[in-house]
Order: sequence, then structure tokens, then C-alpha cells
Amino acid sequence: MKEQFDFYSKTVLKSYNLDDKMRYQLNMLDNLDVFTRKHCENVANLTCRMCEYMHLNKNFIIYCTICAYLHDIGKLFIPPNILQKQSALTDEEYEVMKTHTVIGYDMCMKDLKLRPYAVGARSHHEALNGTGYPDGLKKKEIPLEAQIIRV
Repeated sequence: MKEQFDFYSKTVLKSYNLDDKMRYQLNMLDNLDVFTRKHCENVANLTCRMCEYMHLNKNFIIYCTICAYLHDIGKLFIPPNILQKQSALTDEEYEVMKTHTVIGYDMCMKDLKLRPYAVGARSHHEALNGTGYPDGLKKKEIPLEAQIIRV
């Protein structure tokens, strides 16, 4: 029998795997934009499930899950009128929104505890064909954790 796998089944992601600094950042994001906070939780859940499905190392699964929780942390510095806009973004607004990847990366790099997770923040919008951002990476140039988070 083929193994049945449900990406949407409940997985208990233990928030105590996140240290106080990470939880503080996510709570700030929650105060700014509840949708983005919920999105980060959902992406972390799916990332964890995909890593389990791929039979990756347990420590790598935890690492990827934390990267996924923090992947949009740079949105803390996106103006609320853009972040919370209900209609389509203009080209200029979209360019501002795209900066959340580098902002999140810079935030993580400035903090020793967050530094290991910086790649998730920076590279989660890269595309295998090189059309992603911010660096236009292709295929194997994109770190595995960022490829999983992107899905």
C-alpha cells in the first residue's frame, strides 16, 4: 500500500522551541498584522510536515520550522498601509513589499540567536527558474530550507 500523507493534518508545533526573542518578534508581528502572523504559523506547520514527509533529519526539521516561523519577520518594517492593503498593490508598493526579505535577513544577521535562520527570511521568494527575489537564485543555488518554505 502506498503511504497516505495529509499535508493539512494537525501537527503540534511546540512554540517553546522558539526562544523568548523569537516569540517577542512574532508577537510584535501579530500586533501589527494578525494575517501575517497566522500565515507564518501556517507556513511553519506545512514546512514541518513537508520535512517529515521527506524524512529529513529531526534537527533539520526543527531548524526549517523555525526558519519558516521567522520567514516574514521583515514585514515588521513594511508600512501598514501597504502590508494591510485590501486591494492589489501598485508596482511601487510591490517593490516596497519585496524589501521584507532583505530587511528580515538583516534583522536576523544582527542577532546571534536569529542569525542561523536568516537564510529563510532572505531566500523564501527565490524561484527555481531565477525569476524570484531578492537575488534571482536558480535551482541548487537556493538553499533547501528556502525551497521548502517557498512551497
